[in-house]
Amino acid sequence: MRYRACWISDLHLGSKKAETDLIYSFLKKNEFDALYLNGDVIDIWRWKQAGLLRAKNAQEHINVVQRLLKLAKRDVPINFTLGNHDEFLMHFLGEHDGARDFGNINLAERLEHTTADGKRYLVLHGHQFDLVTRTAPWVAKLGDRGYESLIWINRIVNRVRRRLGMRYWSLSKFIKLKVKKATMIIGNFEHSALHYAQEHGYDGIICGHIHNPEIKVDPTGEGPTYLNSGCWTDLANCNALVERMDGSIDLIHWDGQREHILKSTDPERIDSYVPTLYELGKQPDKRYGQGMRGLKTDVSDIEEIYSAV
Repeated sequence: MRYRACWISDLHLGSKKAETDLIYSFLKKNEFDALYLNGDVIDIWRWKQAGLLRAKNAQEHINVVQRLLKLAKRDVPINFTLGNHDEFLMHFLGEHDGARDFGNINLAERLEHTTADGKRYLVLHGHQFDLVTRTAPWVAKLGDRGYESLIWINRIVNRVRRRLGMRYWSLSKFIKLKVKKATMIIGNFEHSALHYAQEHGYDGIICGHIHNPEIKVDPTGEGPTYLNSGCWTDLANCNALVERMDGSIDLIHWDGQREHILKSTDPERIDSYVPTLYELGKQPDKRYGQGMRGLKTDVSDIEEIYSAV
């Protein structure tokens, strides 16, 4: 698939939670007119873990970096907006934290993207709207340790579920959806991002940070659109935002072989809903279980929708 623009965030390379094989396959099997790495690409908070990775796993992280460099060498513009986990790269920005180019890689704190239909989107990681990250970074780092423990528990739980023939289940996503306080935090984050975009005259804002993929279009058509590219640390996510040639933006899930559209800024594409992984009824690869990477399935029932995209 070829995209006019693509946004991915929260890869967390260098940490054990990064789904590097899926990241690599996404970058390898698709073409990009422009690629946005929207923060937390390199996890400096967990950089010590890189030395503890097994040789095979460490090579997977290196492969992702090499793939990104190869794309840049092939004249694909790569826009790297910095997040709180790769904030050490702020030292390489230009004067007054201005953008700086390194060949075809553009390093910046925030950027603006104009779609094919003329809409202006603010692109930034999103930690700027996180009060905890801004005012109490030690609490944010403590929370990150908690999240990593959650990912570790989630993998153990799903190993047991696979042996029982059960499908993949995301503990972190369950908590985000069911725990009232977590839902409130996400809601406050989205509200702050939309308020900022509206105050500065943007048609929408594209961010990451909270690992919660989303597209929310103002039903009145007057307010800005909120878009979040999710993360690549949980098999239930592995999301990207992609711009089609007509200027519409889709939120997709990548399963290792193809995209699955979850939401879109195009009302017509929203009406022609594409099933999620859980609804496709796939036969599992024996290593990963149902709804996971490496799946083999008949997707003829959704090819008509893909051909129209």
